[in-house]
This record gives sequence, structure tokens and C-alpha cells, in this order.
Amino acid sequence: MTPTSAFEAYCNAFSQGDHIAMANLFTDDGVFEASSLNEPIRGKDRLRSQLRIISQSSKNIHTEIRVALEQGECGYFEGCYEAEIIGTGGKLDGSAHRIDFKFVAIVEMTGGKIARLNEIFDTRPLHPEERQYVWAMNRRTPYWEATVAAKCKEWSVYNNMYFPMIYSRTPYEDYCALLEGVTLWDVGLERQTQLRGPDAHAFLDYLCCRDMSGMQVGDCRYGLICDDHGKIMGDPVVLWPSEDTIWISHGNTDITLWARGIVMGSDWDVEVSEPDIAPLQLQGPLALGVIQKLCDDDLDSMKNYSCIVTEVAGQAAVVSRTGWSGGYGFEIFPYSSNKALELWNAILEAGVEFGIKVTGPIVGRAVERGVTDSGYYNNSGMSPLEDLSARLVDIDKKADFVGKQALQRMRAQGIERKSVGLLFRDDVPRLEWFWELRDAHGNPGEVRWAIYSFALKQYIGIAVVDRAVETGEILVVDHPRGSCEAEVTLVPFTERSS
Repeated sequence: MTPTSAFEAYCNAFSQGDHIAMANLFTDDGVFEASSLNEPIRGKDRLRSQLRIISQSSKNIHTEIRVALEQGECGYFEGCYEAEIIGTGGKLDGSAHRIDFKFVAIVEMTGGKIARLNEIFDTRPLHPEERQYVWAMNRRTPYWEATVAAKCKEWSVYNNMYFPMIYSRTPYEDYCALLEGVTLWDVGLERQTQLRGPDAHAFLDYLCCRDMSGMQVGDCRYGLICDDHGKIMGDPVVLWPSEDTIWISHGNTDITLWARGIVMGSDWDVEVSEPDIAPLQLQGPLALGVIQKLCDDDLDSMKNYSCIVTEVAGQAAVVSRTGWSGGYGFEIFPYSSNKALELWNAILEAGVEFGIKVTGPIVGRAVERGVTDSGYYNNSGMSPLEDLSARLVDIDKKADFVGKQALQRMRAQGIERKSVGLLFRDDVPRLEWFWELRDAHGNPGEVRWAIYSFALKQYIGIAVVDRAVETGEILVVDHPRGSCEAEVTLVPFTERSS
């Protein structure tokens, strides 16, 4: 095989997303280099993994070789690459996010196979949207500058803080990093409502519609909090790191203000505050290898939904076996934000050998596993009995709790809606707010989540529908670009990862 025929075969296999065929063009110790990679990729196993990620991140791929020069076992090529990114939802006008650029490639052959391939191109099109200035009306986490340095491009606002969501990579690359490697997330916006005092545990049980009475020091537990009308306010993870401290690690809702309002003028002997804590998430199957380099305690023996007080990179912190990834990982809660950036940098340095990537939350994987955020339902009339977590509502627990009577009335009257999974039959845009849907009988519903699933290779969603809707039923969804059909399915969509 000549350098030209080898590179043509490589481009053809790339267009088809056939990473096995691509890797087979290389020698056993072949090297792949590209402008988008931090280091050369060497050897068949690593080549297959990397070529899978880059070839399956896009679709409708077209490669044109415009100049081809050969000199013995070396080939020099110029050409154009055009493709659409998978999983972004496209632009507001309905057009796709594209990766279009000119490239130069150098191919070195040995024994009819590629010994080295170096692709040189402008990396800016890999994420087409440039970061815009933001109005400084919200707080930044202590990790803001680090996320900018890591090339964050899009933020959301969460608890009045900036939440890094999208970095300068394709969605599939981040998805693979989570499932196969290790990712570091800035979740400093994940605020803690701290309870201290003789009544702290009892007050926690009063706030939550899940029975929290069995919790002990070192436990974590997923909770549900609703208002006095039985509507969801949030679904926090509760941590009990030490005898005198309970944290309600909540989503996008002010649980601290709510709890303080309840305590004021009451007989509850509990102090409610928001401590200076900016958590990080270290998620993925290689997370243990990274954090264990910085922590002397045996974290491998930690059970899921447990926490310990320890030191990470010399800083006092709480480490929990929790996270928003639906897989293996840790959350790190430094006791102060004063040296939080030093902790971030120590984690990055420890993660170099594991190929750590700074990412936002991998929403596609979370939704595949049915991991959502009930804070998203605020002011939308959602009760916890209609949520995917309805099984965790303990209406008849011994202790009284906020919303108990309202939920008992709802149960007695009959629950009219439920949450289900959806398999969209067409591509859909990014969900910016709820989409209306209707079932075969004309009953309305709402799509609350919609995202591309790389595991299923299609768009999936989670919706609130009429109670009578059954698995397999076809619904019609209206979204900003038109209408499409979606099949009702069970949640989670996929099996749990390592």
C-alpha cells in the first residue's frame, strides 16, 4: 500500500465511522498525531480508542484530498474536512454545528502500513461558538479562571452562580472521557444548607418527604423536599460528615432561605447556614486512581452514598461516593474556598497520567441513567409523586414533614400524571424549556429533558404524561423546529457503568 492509497483508505473509513478499519491501517506500534490531541497516540489499542472517539463524534463526514505528493515511503497531503457535530442539538436557526477546516497531513509508511500519521489543522472549528462576555450579576465559583483556562465556552446560571457546561470538545469526546477515563467538574455552585444543633437530624426529617430517620454519621442519602402544597422544591443529596454537622447539598433552589424561614420563630433548636464550601466532582472509572494519589485514607472501600472527613492534597475536606454521572466517582467538599484553586490544580496534576479532562456535567449520560434535577421543575406544578423518584416518597413515615397532608390528599384523589422515558424518532434541538406533547387520546404532557444518547445513537427524553400512557405508546411532541413522534419507554435507558 502506498502513502496515497493508505491515506485515501483512512479518509474513507473515517467518513464511515469505522475506527477498526482505520486502526488496521497502522502498524502495531503506529503513531497518530493531530492538532487537537495533547500528545501522540501510539499502539493499536490506544489508536482504536482514540480513532473511535474522533470518527464517531460527527456525521455526514466529507473529506477531499486536493494535493497529494509522495516521496518514497512518505506522503504529503492537503485537503478539506467537512462534518456535522453529533449531540449538540444544532443552532437556534435549525442548522447543524459544523466542523469544517482545511488540513495538511503527513503519512510515513513501513511494510505497507502507516507507521506515523500527523494531521495539522486549525482547532477553532471544533467548537464553532466563541465564548461571549457575560453580565457580572451572578457569583463566580473559586474555579472560574481555571474553567476559562480549560476552554469553557458555555455557562448556565445555577444558584445565582456560573455553571460551566460546555468545553471546546465534541460531546462524544467528553462522554467517552466519563465512561472510560476520568473527568473533573466545577460544581462550586452546588450549595450546602448546613444544619447544626440538637434538633438537626429531626429537622432534616421534617424538611424531607423521604424518611431520613435512619441516617447515621458517614451516610449520604438522596432526598426530596417539597413545599406545603406538595410541589417539588429540590432533590438534594444529604451528607452527614460529622456528629455536629449535616449538609443538604441542593440544586438550583434556595433551600437555605426556605429552612431558615421555617426555623425563625419556631421551637426548633437548630442553626441553619450556608458554609463557605465549593465542591468538585471527580467522575469516571479512573477517578479512584487520581484521588488516591492525594488522599491517605482508603477510598476504595467506601460504599456508594457514604462520606468521610479527610484531607485531599493537604486540605481538610469531605469526600463522598456520590455524583451526577450515574457511574463511579467522588465529590470533594473542601472546608474553605480560600485554597480551592490549589486543590483544583493538585487534582489536575495528579490526573495527568490518567488523561484527566475538565468537563461540564455529561447530561447525555445522566439522562441515560435517569439522573435528573428536580429543581428544574420549580414553579411548574410537579409533585414528587409524579417524578421518577416517586418510590422514595415516604408519605406514611412516622414523623411529620412539610407537604405531608398535601401529598396524602393527592394520593387519596389519585395521581393523574407520571414520568416516562421517550425515544424520539427524529433529531430534535437543544431543550431550552418544556415542550408540549399529546398522547393518542389528545391528553397533554410536557417533555422536561431531551438530549442525544450516544449509547442508543438517538435523541432521548423524559416527560410528564397522563397516568394511562403505557410503554410502547407513540406520542407527538411539538418543539421549536416542528413536531415529531416519540415512543414511550422505561427509565433508566441504559445499564449502570463502572
